[in-house]
Amino acid sequence: MFYWLFPAADENAPLTIWLNGGPGASSIFGNFLEVGPMRISRTGTGVDDFLVNTVDSWVSLTHLVFIDQPVGTGFSWGEPLLTTMEETSTEFIYFMQQLFTMYPEFVGHDLYFTGESYAGKYMPAYSYAMLLHNTSVGSTYFNLKASLCGDPYTAPVTQRTHMHIVPEALNILDDSNMPQIAAL
Repeated sequence: MFYWLFPAADENAPLTIWLNGGPGASSIFGNFLEVGPMRISRTGTGVDDFLVNTVDSWVSLTHLVFIDQPVGTGFSWGEPLLTTMEETSTEFIYFMQQLFTMYPEFVGHDLYFTGESYAGKYMPAYSYAMLLHNTSVGSTYFNLKASLCGDPYTAPVTQRTHMHIVPEALNILDDSNMPQIAAL
């Protein structure tokens, strides 16, 4: 899998994994437009003016890894095409083991797992797979502290067919400010 790793200044900082959703959305989106240490921004007329450092990055608090997953997403290329959450969970656990092999300094660090959108489906499955892995090896190999998901896309059909309920429940949308809808 393709990933970007940004180490924190504090070597003892926790490790945070970021996943974008999709399915099939590259985590480069989260990296360059949301929580990463660089932003895409035009600051002049040159091509090199598109990437700028930012001070409001999570990397000031945590080691940060953005992962394009599963294979076939973004810059992650390979075989086979995975079709079930069980297959992607197995692949993700393998990736994490390889990440810890390449960066043994992160083994034992508090691990936070976050993302958005369809990551609301990936993260619970991967978190559960990490806990199962810990049980099978009899240790806290993955020191998972929390899984956090923003705007999770957990129930696509329900979420798409019931989107109107939220503004009505918050009194943002009612008969007084939407007369054309009320007339229907």
